[in-house]
Amino acid sequence: MRAPRIRAYDEDSVTVAIIPQNCGACGQRTDEVRMSLEAVVSMTAPFVGIRTLAVTPCCGGRREGHYPADMLARLLEHLQNCPNH
Repeated sequence: MRAPRIRAYDEDSVTVAIIPQNCGACGQRTDEVRMSLEAVVSMTAPFVGIRTLAVTPCCGGRREGHYPADMLARLLEHLQNCPNH
């Protein structure tokens, strides 16, 4: 039986199970991260979108990913209309 992917959540983030790996910041083995989303608007570049933020529970190591608004809109449209997701 597989462990649930979502382990905990609150108003700002969700803690999810991941494939066990070494933390990029401290090297400790971890099997979960806390994920959150932040809106991004750049004052110096033409970027508007969403930033995903993953924080490891061992040391608070952070990993970020940026997604342009048009890519996010296509993804949300796909998820809304796809019965498999």
